[in-house]
Amino acid sequence: MAAIVTNSFKNQLIRSLITDLADSDNNYYIGYAKSDEWNTTDTPPTTTVNADREERNFRSNLQSIIKTTDLSFVVSRYNWVSGTTYRAYRDDQTATQNGQYYVFTESNRVYLCIRQGKDANGNSVVSTVNPDTIGTGTTISGATQPLADGYVWKYLYTVTASNLNKFATANFIPVEFVDSANDLAAIPQSQKDVQDAAVAGSIVGYNVITAGTGYTSTPTITIVGNGNNAKARASVTTGGAIGSVVVDDSSGGFPFGVGYEYAEVTVSGGGGSGAVIRPVIAKNGLGADPRNDLRATTAMFNAKPTGDVNGDFLIGGQDFRQIGVIKDPKIPTSRSSADSDFTGANASALNILSLSPVSGIAADQTIVGQTDGGKAFVDKFETNKAYYHQNENTGFTPFGIGEEIQDSADAANTATITADSDGEIDPFSGKILYIENRDAVTRDAAQTEDVKIIIQL
Repeated sequence: MAAIVTNSFKNQLIRSLITDLADSDNNYYIGYAKSDEWNTTDTPPTTTVNADREERNFRSNLQSIIKTTDLSFVVSRYNWVSGTTYRAYRDDQTATQNGQYYVFTESNRVYLCIRQGKDANGNSVVSTVNPDTIGTGTTISGATQPLADGYVWKYLYTVTASNLNKFATANFIPVEFVDSANDLAAIPQSQKDVQDAAVAGSIVGYNVITAGTGYTSTPTITIVGNGNNAKARASVTTGGAIGSVVVDDSSGGFPFGVGYEYAEVTVSGGGGSGAVIRPVIAKNGLGADPRNDLRATTAMFNAKPTGDVNGDFLIGGQDFRQIGVIKDPKIPTSRSSADSDFTGANASALNILSLSPVSGIAADQTIVGQTDGGKAFVDKFETNKAYYHQNENTGFTPFGIGEEIQDSADAANTATITADSDGEIDPFSGKILYIENRDAVTRDAAQTEDVKIIIQL
């Protein structure tokens, strides 16, 4: 049985996530994990299974976390490039199917293609006039008088410098919605103006399903539906077919109509037959919510750990191979009362062995307890303390106080355990929302990662 999960539902899930992130009672963190190599060639798994084991392994490997409050809708990035053919907005295709029907310009503006340029034979032509030339007005500029290349564009919004820095990549750009007057502190007024000017149920284009034959003059286009005032005109190719149907009004207005929930197009006169035209209806009005216009069903988290982040992140040539998103981790009961939320800006998840005396123990070693045989990977070593984790590769046998440990590769490297302490958070607490396996990333004190985690529904 065929079924779909609607864009509206996917959109609502992301909106709920953004609302949840904004709630001060919730704490979202981006985590780094896995210092030890994946395998003998250190190649990350090409496939993963969405199962409890994957989460458990990520928790076992967890190094550090940093709080994030940055989450945004994002959409595929299509830079406007002269000489490119763009497609007109349609209401019967997903963003992927419709392809490049909007563009991102050098002015950091986003424009929606309302009409594709056509030649006299109805063939598509390339765009050569930068949409920036129409500015940031609320109307569909050029609806009855297109740009020199025949294209008609509508301004949607401008990406702010802050959002560009947080959420733009070579493949994605952010898309926001002005919910209230408070948003205008971060989002340009021009976007709010476009939203407010949107006309629900407007017919913004016409899709020629069948061009017909034998037309010797311009046929009459009639729109029938439950709305009002939509008008259109057809153009006939040199071969007698309908090349395009566009919005038109002899008075020079912009008769996209209003209030259409459904409509049909009839074609009469002109000496021909067989043309089938379908209207493109903007349910809420183009620009009312750019997240809908651009069919946004993808979200991006952002965080920027710099250096050792107050001593909690590994540096000095140390690396990580996993990143993830964790909601509401807890403080270990050894450090706080039961079920206490961690609410700090950053934390280390690594356990800590206090050692004395020490001879030769260092980071990136696997240590072995000489009494019970416990093993662990040393992520960091400083001032007689070994920060470590255990996973499926080492097993989970605990160490004992007073036990001697040795480097598994060199028995001359030894130490004696004086204490075994939990990290600042309990890695087995909270909800894991996202896991990504990747190649090793080496870190140093001067390094800042611009972590952009993309969740696509």
